[in-house]
Formats: sequence, structure tokens, C-alpha cells
Amino acid sequence: MKNILLFMIFSTNWVFSQTTLVKKNDLISIPLITTFTPSEYNGGIQNWGIAQDTTGYIYVANNYGLLEFDGATWNSYPIDGATKTRSVLVDETSNRIYVGGQRQLGYFDRTSKGLSYQSLLDRIPSGITVDEIWDLITFQGNIYANINGSIVSIKNDRITSIKNVDGVEFLMQANNELIAGSTNGIYIKKNGEGFKKVHKSQKSFRGAIKQDGNYLMFTYDGEIYHYNQGNLKRYYTQIDNFLADAKINKVLKLSNDHVVIATQNNGLIILDKDLNPIQHLTKNKGLNHRTVLSLYEDDFKNLWVGLNNGISVIELGSPFSLINENVGLEGTGYVASVHNNTIYLGTSSGLFKPYEDRDFRSIRGYSLINGSEGLVNNLSIIDGKIILSHHEGAFKLNSSGTDQFFDATGTWQFKAIGNSKWLGGTYDGFYLINQIGNTQSTKYLKGLAESSRVFEFENDTTLWMTHGYKGAFKITLKGDSIHDVKRYGANSGFPSDILISVYQIGNELIFTGELGVYLYNAESDSFDRHPFLNEWFGDRHVSKIKEASNGNIYFIANGEMGVLKRKTIGVYEIEEKQFRKINGFISDDLENISLLNSESILIGAKEGFVLYKPDWDQPIKEIFHAHLKNVSVTNHDDSTSHISGTFFKSQALEKTKRLRFEYSSPYFDGLNDIKYAYRLMPYENEWSEWSTTNWEEYTNLPAKDYTFEVKAMNVYGNESVVSRYNFTINPEWYETNLAYAAYASLILFIFTSVLLVRERKHKVEKRFINLTKEEVIRSKEREISEFSEKTNQEIQSLKNQSLKKEIEHKNSQLASVTMHLLSKNEFVMSLRKKINDALENKDNTETLNKIVKSIDRNIDEDEAWETFAHHFDQVHGNFLHKIKQEVHLTPQETKLCAYLKMNMSTKDIANLMNITIRGVELGRYRLRKKLGIQRETNLVEYLDNF
Repeated sequence: MKNILLFMIFSTNWVFSQTTLVKKNDLISIPLITTFTPSEYNGGIQNWGIAQDTTGYIYVANNYGLLEFDGATWNSYPIDGATKTRSVLVDETSNRIYVGGQRQLGYFDRTSKGLSYQSLLDRIPSGITVDEIWDLITFQGNIYANINGSIVSIKNDRITSIKNVDGVEFLMQANNELIAGSTNGIYIKKNGEGFKKVHKSQKSFRGAIKQDGNYLMFTYDGEIYHYNQGNLKRYYTQIDNFLADAKINKVLKLSNDHVVIATQNNGLIILDKDLNPIQHLTKNKGLNHRTVLSLYEDDFKNLWVGLNNGISVIELGSPFSLINENVGLEGTGYVASVHNNTIYLGTSSGLFKPYEDRDFRSIRGYSLINGSEGLVNNLSIIDGKIILSHHEGAFKLNSSGTDQFFDATGTWQFKAIGNSKWLGGTYDGFYLINQIGNTQSTKYLKGLAESSRVFEFENDTTLWMTHGYKGAFKITLKGDSIHDVKRYGANSGFPSDILISVYQIGNELIFTGELGVYLYNAESDSFDRHPFLNEWFGDRHVSKIKEASNGNIYFIANGEMGVLKRKTIGVYEIEEKQFRKINGFISDDLENISLLNSESILIGAKEGFVLYKPDWDQPIKEIFHAHLKNVSVTNHDDSTSHISGTFFKSQALEKTKRLRFEYSSPYFDGLNDIKYAYRLMPYENEWSEWSTTNWEEYTNLPAKDYTFEVKAMNVYGNESVVSRYNFTINPEWYETNLAYAAYASLILFIFTSVLLVRERKHKVEKRFINLTKEEVIRSKEREISEFSEKTNQEIQSLKNQSLKKEIEHKNSQLASVTMHLLSKNEFVMSLRKKINDALENKDNTETLNKIVKSIDRNIDEDEAWETFAHHFDQVHGNFLHKIKQEVHLTPQETKLCAYLKMNMSTKDIANLMNITIRGVELGRYRLRKKLGIQRETNLVEYLDNF
């Protein structure tokens, strides 16, 4: 609390010590202006008249017809059979929009299908030539029109000619009177009276205003006349020459009693109530054309200007205006100051000051001071001199330009530290300038070689310098030198080392950090959060802060401008809303706020400066509306219908493919910053995100009752009244209750039919299953039979394989027996030979005995035939047994049959039987006879098949 009170006391003392240095009219600027080109409003280049309805929509009489602006979009309404539209009037009683032009007079009615035109040409009395209709005025419940110099009255679609008035060049209402300027004189109509000719002047008048009970009349040639009680005399001003060259097209008196004159050749000029020039706008100076055809002041005190090529909206009621190249100021704005009632503006292009035309003060601008070209970093007023801190060094201003007194590259600013001593912060540290008479000495202060842009003195020996990314430096001076330097940053209470700046508010030094505002605590040698300012700023980064003479504290925090307004000592309130429309202009490079006085505040902009006049602050219009402008209904056959109008009633719609809602809000204070939110109940319960898009579409909505809601938010963050549209989407014929009853009956019928069909189908399926089951059983039986047969075959095959192996074994045994017989026969043959040899020698008794023994041994082996016969019958199916039963055979014939069955050769058989080959043949013959075999029958085949 102690710090807060000290802060307030210091601020108050400083406020009362500051004096006003600048007069209101010394700053040259242009208002905030929005321009619409023909391609943007989709019309012709010329715009002859402007009006506004009770909803807030703007209507423009354009070469191509009637234009409508709803705050978001432009709509064009051409008129069949007509060419240029010259005038427009909104009748608030009937809500009709009357238009006049080249061979056209009529009105637009708002219907559910949009604006519908009704022509009144056939109602114009005969005798009036209908070529051009220039003026439409409402007065005392009637509408008056200037038709080719004649005046007619329109009421209830009936047109009445006004007699004895012709040659009219303008028609306008002034207070409770209707005045007509004619080449035949001046006519005035008062309440309940007809038009009266009050003067015979034949001047070509273009307009009139009523000022202090008298009329000021303006001619095309730029002359101004004062009319009072039948007297007309010339009224001279300092802009007479200007008006004579520019030529006057229109005159409009604003709600604040200022006067706007639209000219043919030189834009428009705004005058105060005494006709002193305040503002001049023309091509390359706010407007995009020199010819101004029409003027209109809307509900927000904006001036709508119909040009020969486009439309401009001038925010005359705004406290903000711009100082940029349109008034001769080049570059980004960095610093502004005032000295001897002259304003100096420093930019990235040099130092500028105002100049003026002595014949016409409003045609003014800014000129570059010789020798100041380049980046201006700061301006200081020291010892009655203006010191220019520049990228190229430092300069003193003189009557003809600049004198450079310091040539070190990159000077940030200078401060006086005593008699004739200046401390300069540069790109590489501090320099001390000592001025003694005409002699100057320069000294570089060693000890801190850092860029020193922002610095403030705590006392005579303590200096604080803050660096953009290296922290804060506490510098102790001793004599003309730096005695000690200490750095503070993230380890000293700041959130980080970056974005630290020092400012003097009242008699107190405050430090802004990356997050929040801080004070130096000498006891702890660290930094603490500022107890007062952090209540307002919290963790925002304050990049610039300054206090005005009235105690208000202006700041830029997170790139947004604001002010802490002092209500009483210690009581402040924050205001930021009104600055939102200029935040986009503010430069983000070395932000600057220059407080020229309590009435004129300059903010450094990307292009020049923004001028803020707090005294011009207007109450923010809190209550406004969002309007549902149009509903487009696209059916399933892709045909589209529209429902239009300012107000919508609840209605029923057929089932649609797509619904498109278009909405707007004619809030013309910051008209480019309107945002919208919407929802469709009960389809959506939450509002949409805010967006500048002014339409929304829904597709294939189901049949139901709906409410579409839309609201707008202006540049100040205020929300509008919610606009609602109730509608019902009717079901298709197949979605009606009758259809649903039919569906239920059909479903019941189908359900019953399905049950019956399923029951019948069940029976058929059961029968089919039984038949299938039987067929499956038969199939299985066949498979089993086939499998059994296959198994038997495999078993038989295995048996055959076994028999084959057994036969092969028996054959092997037969072969063994046969070999034995062959061996035996060979033995017998060899024995015969030995006996024969022995018989020839009588002394071989011993040899014969040996032979006898050998025969005995072989005789024992006759048992081999029995073995052979046994195996032979096993192999050949008891062949020998069977053949013996059929035919009586000798042993020799039995053996012959066996040998023949074995398909042995005649030679082998002879050897086995110990007979000759002839004996074998003879045995075969005898065997044939016994067997009864014919000669042509093969004996071996016969035996093989036996």
C-alpha cells in the first residue's frame, strides 16, 4: 500500500507540473477511411445518392441501379428499362426505398422474396418532361422530387405537380423548411404553406445550410451567399479561391454543425460552423477520386461519400486518424515531439514538420527537414535545443535544417545530466558530451559496451539501462566515468533476461519484463512485482507505457493499446475496447507513444502515426442487432427459392436438400471487424465459434421444428441482440402420420405373410431334410459298401502278395531240389564211367568197393524227390496228386509231368531222369496217349492249365 500511495503522489505532482504545448489544429491527419471499388460493390463507377433505412442498411443510387449494403455484403438491384439512378430516399413511414434517375421514378418494397420494384412513371402528370430526377426529399409526410427542374409531390402513389416553380437545380430540407434553388430564384416552403419565391437570384445553386437562423447558399462556381429576410449577399471565406477552382456539387451540414462541401475537381472539404477549414480530402489524400457526387452522414457519424469511381466511408466521429503518406509523412513512426508550438515527427525516413498554405490552412502536409534523411531514433529537448538521435549520429536542429555534432554511427537518445553535459546512449555504449561555449568534448564511457537504447536515471550517480535480450544493468557513475556495472535478469526476480525495459512514471522507475511489471527492491537487491500495475497487467508484456498530464497511463501490452484512466487519486479503470480498431496499425518495432498534450496522443504505426484525440471519444453503441438477411432453400430437384426481408415470420418449408442462412449487422463503427456466431436449435445447443463469415449452410435436415439464431460481435467485443428465425421442415408424403399408419399395416401384413411363408417353407424344408437324410444314408451305405469292397480287394491283394511270396519261396525250394537231382544224375553218370573203366581192369576191386559205398550214399538221397513233390504240389495246387487221380502214371511219367509243368528243356529233363533225349521224346509220346491229348495240342500248355 505504501508503494501504491507513493506512486499516486508522484504521478499527481508530475501532472500538475506539465503544461499544454500543442494547439488542437496543429496536427494534420486524415480520418480512418474504408473505400469500396466498383468491383467490390458490383456496380457502376458513379454513385449519385446515398440513404439509410431504419435497419441501418445503406442504399446507393448507382449508374447500374440501386445498391444495398447490409454491413457484410453488397447487393445490386437493376431496374428494368432504366439507365442511371440519380437519387435515393428511404421513407421511414412506409419503409419504401424511392429511387429516381434517367427516365425512372418508383420505389422498392421489401417482400418475402426480396426487394420488389414498383414504377411510378405512369403516375407523373402530363406536361412534365421526364428526363432526369435528381432530388428526392421527404417533408411533412410527403415526398418531393425534382423532375427535370420541376417539383412534384408524391403521396400514396399519387403524384401532384407543384405549380410556378421551375428551373430547380437543388432541393433540400433545412430544419423545418424545404428550400429549392432555381435559376429563376430561391423558393422556400414552410410548414402548412406552399413554395414561396423569396429571391430572384439566377445563380446556379448546388446547396444550402441553415446557420444561426440564416441560410448560406452555395453555387456551382464556388461562391457562398448569405440569405436573410429576402436579402442575399456574398459571404467571403479563406477558401473562396479553392472553391472557385474545385466547383461545388453538394453541401451537407453534419450533426456536429460542421459543413462538408463536395467538389467536382478537388475532393471534399470539411469546415467548422464558421466555415473555417478543418480537413481536406481528395485523390491520394484519403480518396481514390477527385470528383465527389454525393454525401450522407449515417447513424455512427460516418460520412459516406459517393465518388465518380467508388464509395468511401469516412469515420469523422472517430477519435482516431492517421498521419501517413496521404499527408506527406513517409516511413514508420518512431518518435514525436513539440518545441515552440512546432510538431516534429521522426520516422524511418527522416524528421518531418508541418507546412501550410497561407491561403488555405487545410491544404497542409508534412515536409522533410534537410539533413535528417534516414532512421530517426529519438528526439530530445535539451537546453532549449532539439536534439535528433539518428542512425547516422546526432544532430541539432536549426532554422534551415540540421547541424551534426556527433558522428558515431547509431545514436539512440540523449539526456542532460548537468550543466552543459549530455549523456548519449548509442549502439555500442554511452558517450558523454560536454558543451562549454562553442567548444565540445566527447568521451566514450568504458565499462559497458552494450547497445544502450532505453535508460533512466534513478539519481545523479545511478543509471539504469535495459537491453532487449541481455537484462537490466545498474550503472554507478563516478565523475565522468562508469564506476560499477551490475546486471540483473532471470536470477534477480525477472521471469527471463529478455524484453526488459525501464520507464519513469511520475518520480518512480518501473521495469517491464517478459511477463508483468516490476520494481527494484534495494534491500534485497532484486526485483519484485509492482503492487499496483500488476493488478491491471498480470502476466502481459508491456512494451510501452507513458503517463499523460491528466494522470491517465497509456500503454501497449501484447501489441494492444490501452489506457488506465484516473478517476480520482488512487482510483483507475482500464479501457482497451476503443483502441481495438487501431491495433492493426501499431508498429511492432520499437513501439512508441508520444503524449503531445492531453488532447493529442501519437502512436507509432507501421505507416506513420495514429493520432488519438481523447476528447473526441464517443460513447460506444452498446445495443445493436444482427439481421437474418436471406434464407436460400434448395430442393431435391436442385431448384432454389429465397426468403428475404428484414424480419422473418415463422413458416413451414418442404423437405429440403440444403438451407443457406445469410446474415449481417450494419454496425459501421469498425465495419470490417464484425464477427458472427450462430446455432440451429435443437440441432445445435452450443454457439459456433466467432467468424467473419456471414453465412451458414445445412444439408438434409430431418423434418422437425427448428429455430435458427445468430448474433454479431463488434470491434469492441460487445454482442448484439440475438436474431431468431423459427421454421418447420414438413415431412415428405412418405413421412406423414397417414404414411406411417400405412407403413405399420404393411409391416403387419408382411410380418404375417412372412410367418405363413416361413411355416410353409419349414414344412418343405423338413421334407427336403428327410429326403436328404435318406439320400445321405444311402450315400453313406454306398460309401461303406465301396469301402468294404475296396478293403476286401486290398486284403485279397495283400493275400495274393503273400501267396506270391510263398510261391517264390517254394520255387526257390524246387530249384534247390532240382539242382540236387541234376547233381545226383551227374554223379550217376560219372559213376557209370568209372565202373566201365574198372571193368576193363580186373585189379580194381578196391575201387569198385569205393563206388559201391558212394552209390549207397546217393541212394539215401532219394528222399529228395519226396521233398520236391511236396513243394511242387503246394506251388501248383496239388498238380501231381490230381493228375495221378485222373490218369495212372508210372513214377517216371509223374516226374516227366512235373518237369514239363516247370517248362524245363528236354536236355535238362534227360539229365534229371538219367535217360537219353530220345527217351524223353518217347516218354512225352506215351504221356500224350495216356492223357488223351491230340497231336495239335501243346503238351506243356495242357499241363500248365490242368
